[in-house]
Amino acid sequence: MIELKTTDYVKPWISGLEPYVPGQTRVGFIKLASNENNYGPSPKVVKEVRKWAGKIYMYPYRDSEVNEAVAKYARVSAENIVPGNGSDEIIDIIIKTFRGPVGALIPSFIEYSAFARIMGVEFIGSSLKDDFGFDADKFIRETGDANLLFLCSPNNPTGGVIPREDVVKVLGTGKIVVVDEAYYEFYGKSVAELVGEYDNLIVTRTMAKAFGLAGLRFGYAIASPKIAGAMLKVKPPFNVSLITQAAVIAALKDTTYMRKCVKRIKEDTKLLFNALNRKFTAYPTESNFVFIDTAPKYTSKEFFNRMLEKRFIVRPFGRIPGFPGEYSRVNAGTTEETKKFIKALNGI
Repeated sequence: MIELKTTDYVKPWISGLEPYVPGQTRVGFIKLASNENNYGPSPKVVKEVRKWAGKIYMYPYRDSEVNEAVAKYARVSAENIVPGNGSDEIIDIIIKTFRGPVGALIPSFIEYSAFARIMGVEFIGSSLKDDFGFDADKFIRETGDANLLFLCSPNNPTGGVIPREDVVKVLGTGKIVVVDEAYYEFYGKSVAELVGEYDNLIVTRTMAKAFGLAGLRFGYAIASPKIAGAMLKVKPPFNVSLITQAAVIAALKDTTYMRKCVKRIKEDTKLLFNALNRKFTAYPTESNFVFIDTAPKYTSKEFFNRMLEKRFIVRPFGRIPGFPGEYSRVNAGTTEETKKFIKALNGI
């Protein structure tokens, strides 16, 4: 047997990386940790998935149909669309396609820094303000050496948004600017139409959240044909499965269902925010989740465990470099789940 010395073959920077750890899922517990739509997808999607299940011997072939459906929903042209296996893969494709270093906010979606480091690309972080607000001038200054910039609006995990005028200011640097709009449907505002004015803008979105397709993995980028064309050279073939293609097309034919879910979730997020803010410090949100500081009453781990005892799963973040608190994130579930959580919260 040949004993492999991995250090001789693994890229040297890989040893220092930590794998991504998703929010826990446990049978019999209510999960409010991963910002999912607990109402699930449209029944029409489920019906379509069952219909196509017998055809999984075929390679996915409905790319054009998917791109046209997504483009119609996003109010752009099909040539502006790049489909992906979740928005995570879209981020991966972007970092593979464009030169680093990569610049992004702290705190923000961890995959920006993770994918950069996996590829050995320098990552430059710029902290949000003390109240987790965005300072465009500070961000531009502190990421001055980066060539690829990521903004997340609404921001994960804080829930805050970046004003359109600040996005335009960052676009003015002439660098590739990615605006992650994973929670667009909850916020209702987008900068996607600026793609026609700015060749350096990429907007990323997902159908994991509002559309309830997290388990099927579908995300997409909206960009100028020039940018999209470069990304399509990097995108793996057949990266969106046949079943996922069927689900995406069906979901986009039933946006009425999605909007009903979003309306309920937004109402329940307000209830959730008010309940959490009575106990801790809750930060204003335009998403389906609430970011909180549980200090000094609990560490985030203690809060996680207290809610776990009551059969609820939340997302602990702990300490964030540069910020003094103990942070956690809780998303709204169904109305019934959210009310049960609030009742349990009031009991700790």
